[in-house]
Amino acid sequence: MVEPSTSRKKSRFWLYAPFVLLLILVGAWTAYWFIAKDQLDKGIDEWIAAERANGAELEYSSKSLGGFPYRFELVVNDPVYQPAGAPRWEGEQLRLVMQPWNWQHVIAYSPGRNLLTEAGGLRQTVTLDKTSAASLSWNSDTIERIGLQMGNATALIDGETYATTGFSLNLKPREGAEDDLMIALQWDRLTINAAPQGAEFLGDTIGPSRLIGEVRSFFPAWIRSGGNPERFHRALVQEDGAVEIAQGLLDWGPLDLGVKGDIKFDDGLAHGSLGMRIESADELRDALDASGQLGQQENAMLTMLETSSADGGFLTFTIKDSEVRMGLIPVGTLPEPGY
Repeated sequence: MVEPSTSRKKSRFWLYAPFVLLLILVGAWTAYWFIAKDQLDKGIDEWIAAERANGAELEYSSKSLGGFPYRFELVVNDPVYQPAGAPRWEGEQLRLVMQPWNWQHVIAYSPGRNLLTEAGGLRQTVTLDKTSAASLSWNSDTIERIGLQMGNATALIDGETYATTGFSLNLKPREGAEDDLMIALQWDRLTINAAPQGAEFLGDTIGPSRLIGEVRSFFPAWIRSGGNPERFHRALVQEDGAVEIAQGLLDWGPLDLGVKGDIKFDDGLAHGSLGMRIESADELRDALDASGQLGQQENAMLTMLETSSADGGFLTFTIKDSEVRMGLIPVGTLPEPGY
């Protein structure tokens, strides 16, 4: 007699497990996001209250914190901010964006008109498109990087108008030498208020240009200068700092200039070298000639630059004790820092 066989029903756990795990992860992420949002809301309100208590003017028509699930996004409409004794800033909208998994990197957008009113009443205006943004990243010890990107922007500064397209500025302390600041600056087009006096042949529009370099002892010099750009040169000399230009490219009308160099300061005097090269020397020569500024000395210098620039070369100037030489020929002396 054959006994009936019993069959075990297969478990469906592994069929449902991925979906259960996904639901758990979604629930955990949602809980984390909203808990973090509450903490951010609280921190923002506390910061606003503290700023007002310290005498700052801080106003807005509305603010909201959203961005679920991929980011935190603070939107402030009609912001006004003026710390005690500082210039007043007014914007149309401020957006601050931060990724939930990285609390040490913030991207800021302020499209439209931005008005900065100085203590004396002088107004400076910068108008930005929607793609323009500033970013700041940091760690527990220091700032890691500051970036500024502008798609299209116009400005009215000290009564003079400017416009730019494709502008980019990146600042970063050198790893292992945090007193030094690395700089990368470039733009596709920069229009200034007017051509420089005495060099009208250059025009008022600067084409694609770039500067990559480093300022050593930047931060000690910045502190010594009190944050005043006019005092920075003297402070950098006093700190025995240095300026390195790894790559400088300037496309300004008929002038297509390349620069590289490394200048160090020691006991108030400059030492180092500076290299220059040009492209399209004939175009620059014609522009100088048409403006009546092509003398024998200018033509000789252009010829030397043109010859040295062949095959990617540079015309090199040496600097010792602030005296500039081209080979053995003295050219001039670097000016002493003002202020």
